[in-house]
Amino acid sequence: MTNIEDIKKYIKNHKKEPIKFNITWLDNSSKQKINFISEEILKKYNMTKYKDDCLYIIMELISNAIKARYLHIITIKTLIERFPEFSEKIENDNYFDDYDIMSEYSNIIKDEEESASKLKEYIKLENKLIKDIDNNIKIDENKYSELLLFDHKIKKKLEIKLIIKWNKNNIEFEIVNDAPLTMVSRTRIDSKRLTFKEYYKNNLIEKFFMEQLDNTESAGFGLALCDLRLFNQNLEPHNHLKIYGENNKTYSKLILPIKKAFTLVVYNKY
Repeated sequence: MTNIEDIKKYIKNHKKEPIKFNITWLDNSSKQKINFISEEILKKYNMTKYKDDCLYIIMELISNAIKARYLHIITIKTLIERFPEFSEKIENDNYFDDYDIMSEYSNIIKDEEESASKLKEYIKLENKLIKDIDNNIKIDENKYSELLLFDHKIKKKLEIKLIIKWNKNNIEFEIVNDAPLTMVSRTRIDSKRLTFKEYYKNNLIEKFFMEQLDNTESAGFGLALCDLRLFNQNLEPHNHLKIYGENNKTYSKLILPIKKAFTLVVYNKY
């Protein structure tokens, strides 16, 4: 769906079918549509108290998914360069169950310095591309070929989807990323969120974030901010923000209860 009025009419009239939104980049147009869809649904179920937190968390999850997509392609490209014998299985998408390939895949993910450096290059280039899109500047295919042809490096188009669905109890905002969630990444995420929870329980929020600013390994920083917002809504983050891998895809799901009485916890939002 691309027209705002069509989206509004669809939300108002339909009952059960999930709303699906394909995402390539978070340009202004995409952000506006995601914001509009989310606000309209929250308004429909008298849940506008969640608006700011909901939009912040959704954008953080989508941003993480975009970075994970880039990191996956960087990793696959590195694998093919280092191990040409893996090429056939990778190109045919038959490598997820191959122990040797996925072992090397994890080793590359662990090498944060190399992966992070390459990822920053692509994010920087993407920011320039988005700026051109937002300013209605015709896309220079030569200038941005590294991004526009990115998926072709692994001969597979990777997609990110935002799926919004609801039942009588909850509204679910689910981001599905075609890149897999490795054990290494899952462990990092879980470790950082559990650490933040302990700091939160001991009223040491400021200390946690100060330590992260001084820490070169800041994976999970954004998710800690998401968890803080959920705590401030008196929602247990591990019940209402789930991140997991399934069928070689990564799922991030924000779950908001439709009917619940809330008492705000007195903490500053970051």
